[in-house]
Amino acid sequence: MTLKLSIILTVLTFSSAFGQTQKVSFDCPKSQFAGTKADTTFLFSNGKTIVLCGYKNPDSKPPTFSEFVLAVCGQDTIIDFWGAVKTCNLKMKKDSLFVEELKNLPTGKNYKFQATVWTKEKIYFSGQKTVRNLIVNRQIPKYSKDEIRAVLKEYETGKQGLDANKMEIANKLFIATISGNKTAKQYFKEFKTKYGTLDGAFHEEYDELTKMIELWDKK
Repeated sequence: MTLKLSIILTVLTFSSAFGQTQKVSFDCPKSQFAGTKADTTFLFSNGKTIVLCGYKNPDSKPPTFSEFVLAVCGQDTIIDFWGAVKTCNLKMKKDSLFVEELKNLPTGKNYKFQATVWTKEKIYFSGQKTVRNLIVNRQIPKYSKDEIRAVLKEYETGKQGLDANKMEIANKLFIATISGNKTAKQYFKEFKTKYGTLDGAFHEEYDELTKMIELWDKK
């Protein structure tokens, strides 16, 4: 073997070994919550990359995700897990990742239910540290005085018996409550016994709305 060939082989061997040690995985670490294959990556100016692994809702435009994890590339732990009951969209803005949780709420015209941003979580880096900040979306459309009066009357005149229509009233009372109406807030509290005993899916829905009001008051 010539000296020149020996030098070339040495350089190639060193380069290969160096490349292997510098390789960074762009997959998520193993966890009990989701697979490790990254669906989406988010790049930051400090060279860090956050990856998303989980379920993409196939019919959503822009895409939304449920039952997913976020992780920093190269780290062996996840940032967090967002469960199957959550629907979120994610977007980058000014070197920050925003995770927006969507709720189906009667915020449209004539109380139409539509996907509404409920919370926004900002994820960014301070140096090498991951920072998270969760806020409630205060820009949710509110009800007018006339709309609130109509909701209160619908609650007051409702007949006994729980069904999907009654749960729509609960959701309207929720929006009327965060619109600042004290009577609506009291009616929402009384809703759990107004038309009958809440159980099953109806109880879960009411409980979730109750937690949302608590978070609204806290944040």
